[in-house]
Amino acid sequence: MDDALARELADLSARQRLGSLDTEYLPCLSGDLRPSALVAVMDEVVLGARTVLVELGCGSTSVMLARLLRQRGFGHLLSIEHDERMAAFVASQLRREGLAAVARVVHAPLSRHPAALSRHGQWYAPQLVHDEVLGYVDRFGLVDLLLVDGPGFGDSRYPALPVLRAVLAPGATVLADDADRPDEQAVLTRWSEEFGLEFRTTPRTALATATALA
Repeated sequence: MDDALARELADLSARQRLGSLDTEYLPCLSGDLRPSALVAVMDEVVLGARTVLVELGCGSTSVMLARLLRQRGFGHLLSIEHDERMAAFVASQLRREGLAAVARVVHAPLSRHPAALSRHGQWYAPQLVHDEVLGYVDRFGLVDLLLVDGPGFGDSRYPALPVLRAVLAPGATVLADDADRPDEQAVLTRWSEEFGLEFRTTPRTALATATALA
């Protein structure tokens, strides 16, 4: 069975598992996790008892994660998104569904970032992310699940670990979407070399997973 067919079958199975959280219509957005990847993230949240989540890049799947947190009765999600329209949509949906107590979206425009690999590389606004993440950690504790799903081009996702490594709890899970793309593979290699992480990629989900060291 080739990878494409395996992914389609995995997504079909995942959609059935997501049924209990599919309480009302959500649009399918271009940057969303594929269903099988979302299920893998949710499994990690539940089985790993993850309670302090940070997500880089948001979408309809952010709302699904917030629904899971509310359903299980504990846990919080902070989503950081550079696209103003996307951030506004997700924030509005969270408020409409009464999920603002468990999940929050921060609009952080892209700007030149000192941790970027290239000289003119961009990432989320440095001071804004610093302030938001520190406030979040002060309130809820160290981050035990980091999901990197944005920004979505080139090696722009690299700053995620240089910036956020210090707020990761010992044993935290780091998940990176689109791990089948060459640019993301290069970023994963750099992270592994620089932070001592060992990423495992699941072909059917294109999701890479690693555990942060103490």
